[in-house]
Amino acid sequence: MSDTGFSQSSAAEQERLPPQPAARPLWPWLLLLAGMALVVALRFTFRPDASAGRDGQDAAAVGTKVAALALEPLTGNPSPVSLADLQGKVTLINFWGTWCRPCIVEFPHLVELEKHFHSEREFQFLSVSSNSDPRDDQGLAENTAEFLKQQQAEFPTYRDPDAKTIISLVESAKLSGFGFPTTILVDRDGIIRGIWVGYRPGDEKGMRQAIENVLRRSSQDSTLPARAGSGVK
Repeated sequence: MSDTGFSQSSAAEQERLPPQPAARPLWPWLLLLAGMALVVALRFTFRPDASAGRDGQDAAAVGTKVAALALEPLTGNPSPVSLADLQGKVTLINFWGTWCRPCIVEFPHLVELEKHFHSEREFQFLSVSSNSDPRDDQGLAENTAEFLKQQQAEFPTYRDPDAKTIISLVESAKLSGFGFPTTILVDRDGIIRGIWVGYRPGDEKGMRQAIENVLRRSSQDSTLPARAGSGVK
C-alpha cells in the first residue's frame, strides 16, 4: 500500500496549499462589541429631537427631587449654579441646542416666558445650551452667542460639563431616556413639578400655568406630595 503513490501525491498537494492562518486574538472583537454597546447606550440616553414621553405636570418624574445640578457660565457671565441655588426659588430649566429643530421652534416662547416672569422675585430661568453630544463643548459658546443675538434673547446661558446634570436627572427621575429640548420645573424645595421632553405647540401655555401654580404655593404646602421612594419628605 505504501507504493501506490497516494500518500506521496497527498503530501505534494498539501505542500501547494496556502498556509493555515494563525489564530487571531479575541480582544479586538471584544473592544468592537464594547464600543458598539456604548454607542447604542449614548443614542438611547441622549435621543435628539425627542417628541414623546412628556406630560407636563402629570409626568411620571413629577415629585422626585433633583439630585445634582452643576452648571457653568456659557454666555452673559453669570455665576455657576449648584443644587443650593434651587432652594427658595421656582426654577424653570431648559436643556436645548442650536442644532435641534424643536428647540429652535420652542425658543421664542421661552424668551416670552422669561420676560413674563422676570419681575417675580422667587422665579429664575436657567437656559442650558448643549451640542448634539452633551459631553462635547467644542464651538458651543460661539454658536450659542450667535443664536441668542439672532433671537434677541438677553438672558445668560449655561453649559452642563460632561453632561453630569443630565445624567443625574435621567437616573434620579428614572427617565427612560433624554431628548432635546427638555424643560423641567422645580419648586422651592428642589422637587420636580413639571417636565416636558420635546416640544409641541402649546407646551408653553402648560409651562406658564405650571409656573403660576407653583409660585402661588409655599414651600411648606403639604398638598404637593413627593413620589414614593424619592427620599423627599
